Amino acid sequence: MRSSYRNVAIYLIIGLLAGAVIGYLVETQVSSGKIKDLQNQIDSISTEIPRGNIVQKGSDTLLIVAQRWAEEYMNKHSAVSISVAGGGSGVGFSALAQKTTDIADASREIKSSEIQTAKSNGVNPVEWVVGLDGIAIVVNKGNPITEMTMEQLEKIYNGTYTNWKQVGGNDATIITYGRQSTSGTYDFFREHVLHNKNFRADNRELAGNAEIVNSVMGDVNGIGYVGVAYTKKGVNVKIVRIKSAADATAYEPSVENIKSGTYPIARKLYIYTNGVPTGTLADYVAFILGPEGQQILEEVGYISYIKVDK
Repeated sequence: MRSSYRNVAIYLIIGLLAGAVIGYLVETQVSSGKIKDLQNQIDSISTEIPRGNIVQKGSDTLLIVAQRWAEEYMNKHSAVSISVAGGGSGVGFSALAQKTTDIADASREIKSSEIQTAKSNGVNPVEWVVGLDGIAIVVNKGNPITEMTMEQLEKIYNGTYTNWKQVGGNDATIITYGRQSTSGTYDFFREHVLHNKNFRADNRELAGNAEIVNSVMGDVNGIGYVGVAYTKKGVNVKIVRIKSAADATAYEPSVENIKSGTYPIARKLYIYTNGVPTGTLADYVAFILGPEGQQILEEVGYISYIKVDK
């Protein structure tokens, strides 16, 4: 096994002891012994060739980076086949509980009810933080709006504001786009923007981030929320700067602003496994957490949460 993979496990232990929350067992106090287990699993296959099948399913936000992780890992290990699918964080957690996926990708933390469902099926979800993301608020390029407050955003999505002129825009009906309820992005937005209140009745729920971007591109009165990586590579929408309050500075979801915490709609990204992974799965998780996996994460447009020596 490449030394860089083992260094990842060692780094996790050091970070844990320093108080950095990088990977931990859900519902239990994290212990260095559990993280040490991952290092032991990696060391145990140091002379073996990774082989077998891995299923990775869940968050649509993580889908584009998960596909890149899988592709790069399979390029390095021809005896490994990795199947990647989206569907939403909830879909991933359900699949993990049903033992139909090896990794659940998630853009939110697992819920206590999902933990109980998993445990009732003999599954022990283990959480690994793999990156940081900002929720980008996007409007059509023809919309004159350039910034708004968190309160204005809340009122747009809860139905209090229905016309763009109420937030300084054109006299036109606001059309909101968002994710389906199985999405971790939906849950995060509902909790952190709507304060766990309901979305407006006419909110248009779509299956993925790309669908939201495409809808806003074609709707001059549309607004949507997506993972920041879906605004990269020449996507023809306008990103709205967000202010925490009316008298605050408006920030865009840049790497610097997400890292510093000044952008108000930022979150962690996760993968979950059933217990501490073993064998080839342990190697793949170490790859994701290691220099190569984190470089891919940043190339896609997300932000590395794990700092390792390159």
